[in-house]
Amino acid sequence: MIRPHVLLSVAVSVDGHIDDRGEARFPLSNAEDFDHVDRMRAESDAVLVGAGTVRRDNPRLLVNDAGRRAARVAAGRPEHPLKVTVSRAGELDPDRAFWHCGGGKLVYTAGSGAAAVAGLPGVEVVPLGP
Repeated sequence: MIRPHVLLSVAVSVDGHIDDRGEARFPLSNAEDFDHVDRMRAESDAVLVGAGTVRRDNPRLLVNDAGRRAARVAAGRPEHPLKVTVSRAGELDPDRAFWHCGGGKLVYTAGSGAAAVAGLPGVEVVPLGP
C-alpha cells in the first residue's frame, strides 16, 4: 500500500486564530515563512486548498523561486505542483487566479456540483457522490 506524505501548512496567531472575520486577507506570515512555504510547495506533487480559500484569498499556488521551478523541471516534474480544491456545490468564480496560473487543476466536488465547474478549461473534475 502506498502511504502518501501529507504536509499541513497553516499560520496561527498567538491567540489560536488562522484568520480574522474581516473581508481583507489577514497575513500571519513574514518573508521567511513565505520562503519556507515556497520551498515546501516546490517539493510537493500537489497543493490542496478549500473552496473558501479560492474565493477569499484568490491564491495562485505557484512555486515563486525560479531556481526551484528549474529544479522541478530538471527532475522531470511540472514547473508547479497540481492545484487541488474541494467544493461541495462547485460555485467557484472562473476569474480567480487559481484557474489561470500554473499547471494542472483538480476539483473534487459532489456530483451535483460537477456541472458548475465542468466548463473551466484544463480542469479535471472528480464528482464524489450525489
